[in-house]
Amino acid sequence: MFGGRGTSRLATRNEKTEMRWVEVWNDVFDIIQCRRETPCMMPDWSIVNVDDCLGWLQQSVYEGYLVRVEEGWVGHRRGVIAHRWLPDAEPHAAADRGLDRDN
Repeated sequence: MFGGRGTSRLATRNEKTEMRWVEVWNDVFDIIQCRRETPCMMPDWSIVNVDDCLGWLQQSVYEGYLVRVEEGWVGHRRGVIAHRWLPDAEPHAAADRGLDRDN
């Protein structure tokens, strides 16, 4: 009764969402290592702390966005630069940013 195909597809979608969140979490910690005071620049150019950045990334993933972080200059310090985009964005736009739509 509850184990039909729809349940399987939902589980797969939830697993993919969870994996995207885990991957971006790991990417953030690969960048900051032990430096919790590392600044994060958001797509609107605002600068936030790591906890706020992680919260925003998690919310974005669960809202269906694809996300990516990279190390870069934030003000005068090395920091995290956060990106997000909709999965249905034009393929060439993601490619132009060096992004793979499946990641």
